[in-house]
Amino acid sequence: MKIGCHAVLFTDRIAKETEEVLKEFEKTGCQGVEIGARFFGVEKSSYLKELLDQYHLQLSGLHVSALWTDLLDDPQKVEEAVGKAAEFLQVMPNKNIIFTGAAQKDPSHHPEEPVDPRLSDTESAEKMAEKLNEIAGKAGEKGVFINYHNHCWEFDHDGLLFMALIHKAPRVHFALDTGWAAGSGWDPADLIEKYPDRISYVHLRDFKKEIMEKCHTFDQKQESYVDLGTGDMDYDHLMSVIKKNFGDNGWAVIEYEKGKVDFERYTKAVSYVREILG
Repeated sequence: MKIGCHAVLFTDRIAKETEEVLKEFEKTGCQGVEIGARFFGVEKSSYLKELLDQYHLQLSGLHVSALWTDLLDDPQKVEEAVGKAAEFLQVMPNKNIIFTGAAQKDPSHHPEEPVDPRLSDTESAEKMAEKLNEIAGKAGEKGVFINYHNHCWEFDHDGLLFMALIHKAPRVHFALDTGWAAGSGWDPADLIEKYPDRISYVHLRDFKKEIMEKCHTFDQKQESYVDLGTGDMDYDHLMSVIKKNFGDNGWAVIEYEKGKVDFERYTKAVSYVREILG
């Protein structure tokens, strides 16, 4: 298993100051970085690979997002986005697309936007999962894996969307976001043990249980996450399960989206994870 850091905290600096950002990530002690296509684009893969090699890092995954309902309304759009990401990854040793299905266009800034009722409908959920499975099959022909990255809405309605992917999208793996899962009342360690053949990539977050229980919107929950090791997540148990179930190619990626924008937070988090792993 390898330890990575998600570059989302630095937004478009990963595109504008790529070398400077990667140089600082190397100092954290991590082995790789996850990068969002929305910030870096999908054109400069060789350039990125050269810099990653220079700073002894790997691209753990390329993050791609689309609306869940696009899988019904505009599947060609999703397929094209995944196809471009798959081409980008051909020069990389880890061919992981980290795919987010969004419930709304912008839940942080427009929480009043209604959620499409199809996201709570079993038949629609299964059809969307089946379409993503089809897209994952085509990506697989290029040696690329789609790893679904969850937020909180996948666990609404007794986990309707999450379980649709489990049962109707066997070609789709998971980039399980442990914080969003736990904050939604689902035990991430239990999910890893139940579906070991589907989960070998996780995002690591932490939160204070008392604070999270008072959060009711996506934005509130997103803002409530704290630095790794300072919350109530049982990382001793979680990391033991991850270590037991993940092979050499598995990834545990530390994700900070909010808060102070600096690399020291990642350095402390990497040290924290390594200490637990022994």
